[in-house]
Amino acid sequence: MEIGFNPGSDENMIAHWNAQESMEPLLYSLESTLSLVLRMGSIMFISLFGIELFMQMGLMKYLKPIGTPVARLANLPSESALSFLAAIGSMIAAHTMAAQFRADHKMSDQELLLTGVLNTVPFHFKETLTFQLPVVLPLLGFQLCMIYIAVFWLTGILKIGFVILWGRIRLKPRTESENAFDNLECSPMDRNCLPRSFKQLIKDTWLSRKKMYLRMVSLLAGVTFFIQLLMNSGLLGWLEALIAPLTSIFDLPAAVIGPVSTYMFSPTVGITYMSNLMNQDAVTSYQAIVSLLIGGLLMIPVTRVRRTLPRYTAIYGLKSGFAICGLTTGFSILARIVILFWVLIFF
Repeated sequence: MEIGFNPGSDENMIAHWNAQESMEPLLYSLESTLSLVLRMGSIMFISLFGIELFMQMGLMKYLKPIGTPVARLANLPSESALSFLAAIGSMIAAHTMAAQFRADHKMSDQELLLTGVLNTVPFHFKETLTFQLPVVLPLLGFQLCMIYIAVFWLTGILKIGFVILWGRIRLKPRTESENAFDNLECSPMDRNCLPRSFKQLIKDTWLSRKKMYLRMVSLLAGVTFFIQLLMNSGLLGWLEALIAPLTSIFDLPAAVIGPVSTYMFSPTVGITYMSNLMNQDAVTSYQAIVSLLIGGLLMIPVTRVRRTLPRYTAIYGLKSGFAICGLTTGFSILARIVILFWVLIFF
């Protein structure tokens, strides 16, 4: 029997191999995205709906002693304290509440500015429970996680310090005839004021937050898949070329360029990437935390321009929106610079 050469079969085999190789980045990206969304989605569910249930049960007014002292120290009205507490559940809701108080002439422009900055403070401390401890701690370990937490806490402290100092300098103490917290007591004639069963509370909590939760999970899945696809397909090469000179200034290995690049788009993915490099002994703990702090410095302006600024200007207007966004961005950058210098000198 004659065995002849069949070029067609080789071409089909090559095409099959090429198709497999082209599918690998897609499959890896889907697998990584699914794993991350399942883990992060459950954390987001517990934190988001837990806080909303707390609010649905009418317990927010009992937090008055927490929010009121900060507002009083800064010479801010009780509306600022109420808005500040609302930020524990939703920063956007708090900003919207503050803007409404200003529209109702219950706040001045200066008070609105300080309230807007104050509304961003709970985020920095809430992230410790919702992100840093459940996500960063197992990925980076206790020591690096504490440094990462210090960045967020320092940012929050800087903001509170600014609000109190500026409020005491620029604002006069107010004597209020009506406390905003008193308005949280509903009328017995209001059907929504009647006692609800726990089942009804759960239902109301779900109806109140389901759209936000689904939107958050969808955004998480979309962004994560996009970043993973860029990473696995090698399309982030151009960005890595831009970051390389910056990492060389701090004498960091080329291996950190990938995590720093991805951190700008997704801190979770960037930290996971860095954790893998640490487990492979490709980078040291020192190099990892310095790289992540640099990634944070690069990420902040990008995220503020792309997401935060449009939201703030839509809620507060151009003047106040730009001012609040500029102040909060400045404090976030300052905190990272301070911690970065501390790490460079003492770590």
